Amino acid sequence: MHFEIDKNAFKGPFTCCGQKTRRAIKKVSIKGLQFTYDAWRCSKCGKEYLDTKQAGIMEKFWGMQMLLEGKAPTMERSLNYDGKAYFVRFPKDLTGSWNKGKKATITMLTPEKYFVEIT
Repeated sequence: MHFEIDKNAFKGPFTCCGQKTRRAIKKVSIKGLQFTYDAWRCSKCGKEYLDTKQAGIMEKFWGMQMLLEGKAPTMERSLNYDGKAYFVRFPKDLTGSWNKGKKATITMLTPEKYFVEIT
């Protein structure tokens, strides 16, 4: 069997209870930090849906939540210096799905702590 999924298949609004969902502004708080996001909500049953973009935003929030609560997985790696810059090597086990076009976005949290996002 072969089928194609439309590139817009995961974009809202969605259908629930026979009607289209509506955009709803949601708020969640962690450690005193408030985070606002939007979701698609069914006005009949109250079920909420996230589209692809919204799910990506929530995934980042959950990662930050784990980091703030000290529950994020960690690994210790050597810090290398080549005479011009410091660098860290990622194990191949973690980078198997990366392609050569990926980039790292580095956000400084403190002078000794950084958040690295591979996109």
